[in-house]
Amino acid sequence: MNKPLRKSDRQHTIKLFAGEVFQLRYVRPDDGPRLVEMFSHASAQDIHFRLLGSAHDFAGQMAEKFTHLDPETEVAIVATTLPDSGPEEIFGIVHLAQAHPDSDTAEYDIMVRSDFKHHGLGYRLMTEILQCARRRHLNVVTGLISADNFAMLQMAHELGFLSQRTEDNDVEVRLDFAEFDARLEAGLAAG
Repeated sequence: MNKPLRKSDRQHTIKLFAGEVFQLRYVRPDDGPRLVEMFSHASAQDIHFRLLGSAHDFAGQMAEKFTHLDPETEVAIVATTLPDSGPEEIFGIVHLAQAHPDSDTAEYDIMVRSDFKHHGLGYRLMTEILQCARRRHLNVVTGLISADNFAMLQMAHELGFLSQRTEDNDVEVRLDFAEFDARLEAGLAAG
C-alpha cells in the first residue's frame, strides 16, 4: 500500500566529502525568499537542464512552485546552511511528485546552486529522496534528463537508474526498486 507524500518535520545534518555541513529538511511555505535567492544563482545551462528549455523569472516561478506543493502527492527536501551559522541559505533542492495519491510511481527533479557544483550535495539529496520514496512504499522513481547533462546522467547511473532515450532526444531514467534489489542480489551472489 502506497503512503502519500505527506510533509514531515524530519531533519538532520549531513557532512560532504570536503567537510561542508548542511541541514536537510523538508521545504516550508516560508522558504520563498531563500528559494528565490538559490535559484537566482542558476546559470543559463542549469536552467536549460532543469526545464529542458528556458523561462522568464525562473527564480520566482521555482520558488512559487516549491512553496505551494500538494502534500498528498509532492515532497521537496532542501539542503540549508546550519541554523546557528547566520541567515539560513538554501544550496540545493530535490523534489518528488506522484501523478495522483494512489500512484506507485513518482518523478524526481533536482537542482544544486550553480556556484556549488561538484561537492557531492546533489548525490546526497538524491539518496535522501530515494530513501523518502522507499519509506512511502513507492515502487518506481523516474526522471527526465537532458542528453547533454552528463553529470546528472552519471549520477543516475551510479544510483542504479536505467536509462532510455526519448523521441525528443532527452533521457528518461527509471529506478524500479524491486528490479534494483534483484540486480544487487545477483551481483552479490556472483561475487
